[in-house]
Amino acid sequence: MAGLAGIYMTDKTASESDLRAYAMRLLSRREYAVRELHSKVCHKWRQQDDIDLLADQLVDALQLEGSLSDERYVEAFVRSRTQRSQGPLKIRAELRQKQLPDTLIEQFLDPEEEHWVELASTWLARQDTGNLDFAGGAKFYRRLINRGFNHDQAMAALEKP
Repeated sequence: MAGLAGIYMTDKTASESDLRAYAMRLLSRREYAVRELHSKVCHKWRQQDDIDLLADQLVDALQLEGSLSDERYVEAFVRSRTQRSQGPLKIRAELRQKQLPDTLIEQFLDPEEEHWVELASTWLARQDTGNLDFAGGAKFYRRLINRGFNHDQAMAALEKP
């Protein structure tokens, strides 16, 4: 039993290899934004005094070798949210909340593209709306707006046959 006690010790100090192994485990599951991964590493070893410096070094090394990329994260995030039929306004707001730069967001998220109207129309068609009266149209307009589509996109989707 004494041998097992060493396994379960709660020693909060971590080496660079421990940090790297943890980061690679996280990155093997999905993409992470640079700040997000830095925050997770710092949170896991929050009791360690030099964790900010170690996390900075780790994040820099992962970026240099190409394992960590904000560009890839934004691209995957936009693709994921588009597959959930969310509009550009909602996606942009979520990415800004994650403190990603606007230039990077705009690179992958063009709100004027025609595919947003098509995405809204596809979502609307799955809702089995039937013939919409004014109240029904208003209800689905609000739902499209809540999904992150702008006024023009929602109206264009409602007007499509």
